[in-house]
Amino acid sequence: MATELKRNNYSVGWICAIPIELEAARKVLDEIHPKLSVPHSDENYYEFGRIGEHNVVISCLPQAKYGLTNAAIVATHMRTTFTRLRFGLMVGVGGGAPNSSNDLRLGDIVISQPTDHSGGVIQYDFGKAIENGEFEMTGFLNAPPAILLSGVSAMTAMDQVKLGKRIFDAAWEVEEEDGRFYYPGQDTDRLFRGNYLHIPGEGRQRDTCDACDASSVIIRPKRRYGHPHVHYGIIASGNQVMKDGVKRDKISAQTGALCFEMEAAGLINNFPCLVIRGICDYSDGHKNKRWQPYAALVATIYAKELLLQIPAASKDEMETGASQGIIKEINFVIPFSIPFPRNRTFVGRREELGEIYKYFTRTKFTDMPCIFALTGTGGMGKTQIAIEYACRHDTDYTAVFWVSAVSEVTIRASFIDIMQRIIKEQARITWPESAPDYEIVSLKLGIPGLVDSGGRISTDSETISDIQSALFRWLQLPDNNKWLLIFDNADDMETFDIQEYFPNYGGGAILITSRRPEFSHSAEQADLEGLDKESAIKLLLSLAHLSNSLEVVKPDAANLVEKLGFMPLAISHAGCFIHEAKVPLREYLSYYDKAFMAVQSKKPRFGWNYRDDTAATTWEISFSKIEEQDKEAALLLLICSYLNHEEIFEDLWKDEQFNKNIQLEF
Repeated sequence: MATELKRNNYSVGWICAIPIELEAARKVLDEIHPKLSVPHSDENYYEFGRIGEHNVVISCLPQAKYGLTNAAIVATHMRTTFTRLRFGLMVGVGGGAPNSSNDLRLGDIVISQPTDHSGGVIQYDFGKAIENGEFEMTGFLNAPPAILLSGVSAMTAMDQVKLGKRIFDAAWEVEEEDGRFYYPGQDTDRLFRGNYLHIPGEGRQRDTCDACDASSVIIRPKRRYGHPHVHYGIIASGNQVMKDGVKRDKISAQTGALCFEMEAAGLINNFPCLVIRGICDYSDGHKNKRWQPYAALVATIYAKELLLQIPAASKDEMETGASQGIIKEINFVIPFSIPFPRNRTFVGRREELGEIYKYFTRTKFTDMPCIFALTGTGGMGKTQIAIEYACRHDTDYTAVFWVSAVSEVTIRASFIDIMQRIIKEQARITWPESAPDYEIVSLKLGIPGLVDSGGRISTDSETISDIQSALFRWLQLPDNNKWLLIFDNADDMETFDIQEYFPNYGGGAILITSRRPEFSHSAEQADLEGLDKESAIKLLLSLAHLSNSLEVVKPDAANLVEKLGFMPLAISHAGCFIHEAKVPLREYLSYYDKAFMAVQSKKPRFGWNYRDDTAATTWEISFSKIEEQDKEAALLLLICSYLNHEEIFEDLWKDEQFNKNIQLEF
């Protein structure tokens, strides 16, 4: 009785392009397993079985759906549904590219094998036009997983004649059972000159070469034995069927390709696999389907022999199989989220925003993060610029992360929050219609045991460095080059080195906001000053809800923003106060002059020149108004401020009313 297994028990993914390849795969299974249910979102058709000690899931491209894109879709569905696949196989037929250096015949087998310049598969129709009408291929497709290459090494170490005979004998046994897979014989194997065009026959003979000139056939010595030979080298993949002998020879001479096909380039980078092709034609206009069944069968038998050389996964490996399977494809796209809403009254700063954008886009193709620092005194709007930049350009990045850089504690807390977002999004994509397995995600991201069943990170002082290391590894992955890290309020240069929290490598961008000017040696830096006059007036009148009376109040507004040093924070305080208290601009100017003198009597706080900070004056006005209207509310505000007092000036705590209720020591 066939074994009943679960989806997690399957460790080998096998993909075919056409039905005859799927049927050939069925023929070599040692055991056929019952069908399993799959998510509704998975439109693949699957066969299940065992070869040796390996449980194999097999899928085929939909009828008449060929090419790289369709192959990629099938592979994506397979890896999403079967989360513990160790590796994959792409097994089927291909068109040969024989030349003087290889004696490639119909029925032979070609295996993708990496070279110094490729991973074993090239996409011959992806590249760029260069001088003299030439075409240069670009991009690099991954090599097969090491475990498959080890299996291939074991196969190449065998006596190749004996291997060929064993494959031929196994094919003969299948042919005895099913005549569709018969061996057509060497007499039907004809190779025409590359520049000789096919002449279609008539009627049912249209697809044969009966009308072609026999004198254009290249004479080759007959092989002593009819068994297949196995060749190892480059497989060329493209979106269209190769049926042009001249083009075939040109590409083969340029790349060393032994074989042409239409699916492998769509799989390799996202479905780690070995490509195995049985040669059924010569990639020219003389192709027909006579050799397809046999070529598919011998490729399938080779795949079976290969699997028999590879040890099955241990129980522990199967438990962590996702690291080699579905989550081999790490997700880099994280939904946009920052801890602050976009400021709808944001004005000006066009030059600064443009400078940041130009710097990041100009340097984005480096191997190290590009760093830009916004520096300036408190209240200049550094954080608001960072928020505005993130919101304007969120679609330019696959992930935007906000880090509170006030202290090491806040940085580490931000890193934990970021990793939780990465983990949960990876789980959501990996298991779109079922409960996620956060253990598998944590294993893949390198923090085993630190993620609970709800996707929350459990950490302590000893494991926080593991979180940072995992985040940096994620940021430094080769294809993850469109992220943005924002370090906000990086003002503390004495207690810790902020640069220890920057990833050293990776193609993303880092934006820093700081009151300190010490970043110029390690980053592009913009030192912020106040808003331009027009933007400052616009901000004030917008927050004061006086935009409709612009001409009437503009002189007073201009006077006020100048007194405020064009500082955005001070202008925001003033505008909100004017609106809430319903006071005219001139009256506020009077308030300001009185409050400014009061502020000058305050003791300056180290690290913050309170006397010169116009925002402090506007804050005094606002706080005094609260005290006047409701002393208890003012007291409550002071008590709440105590919980996060780093930016609160010391004199605020010296108020008699406050000290009667709470005793503090300074």
